[in-house]
Amino acid sequence: MVDATELVKIFAAIVFGVLIIIALFVYGGEGIVGKVKEAILGAKDILPEVSVGLEEQKAEVTIPDEHKTQILTLQKTIEFMLGEGRKDCFAKYSKFTDVGDASTSLTFTLRDGKTLLTVHGGAGGKQVIDELSAEFQGMKPCVIAGEEDEAAHFESYFLEGEEQLIYPYFKEVNSLTVFSNHKISPSGFDKHDLEDNGYLFTPDGEHICFFPTGRDGIAEKEFTQSAFFSKTSIPVRIKEGKLNLCS
Repeated sequence: MVDATELVKIFAAIVFGVLIIIALFVYGGEGIVGKVKEAILGAKDILPEVSVGLEEQKAEVTIPDEHKTQILTLQKTIEFMLGEGRKDCFAKYSKFTDVGDASTSLTFTLRDGKTLLTVHGGAGGKQVIDELSAEFQGMKPCVIAGEEDEAAHFESYFLEGEEQLIYPYFKEVNSLTVFSNHKISPSGFDKHDLEDNGYLFTPDGEHICFFPTGRDGIAEKEFTQSAFFSKTSIPVRIKEGKLNLCS
């Protein structure tokens, strides 16, 4: 075991060595120490190259042009649907186009009275695309789905023409993610298909609802005119004036 005296000696030796190194750097000439100084001080010349490299890596994080256009269209559609006077109305956005193995995703997160949009893309769909981020004041994300028969209530009133609207007919969620392979993952739900033909719905100009299709949601056939039982489909009922477009 090292006693206290030995520890003092070791500490003193370390301090003495540090002082010598400092003195060499302050008063050293053009010998070895001087060259070490030049190497350290010259490190700044390397930094611009490293910075350029990082910028180049950042520039490589992109998404397909089709997806960029479709995301911007979706943003404009949501903005249009928000506000007073929008009640139980529909709007249409540009759904994602299948582009090779592109992994684009959009995450909507409710926070402090607004909804934040974060777009991911690039290799593995992990990089954030800052230029496509957005904030929607007063928006609350929602889905026409849930365990309280939300989709069935929605369908009976809006698609089948029942006289009485039964609540709840939509489900508010804290967040949801839309994927470019036509999937949606709302908080509190399993991942669903999103074969919605690009339709959104708002009950009140505040909640913006997506349509998960399949289990607990509206059937895919209800979003196309040519589907079986098309008289109950959203496009046909809009065309017949039985459903309202947001205006």
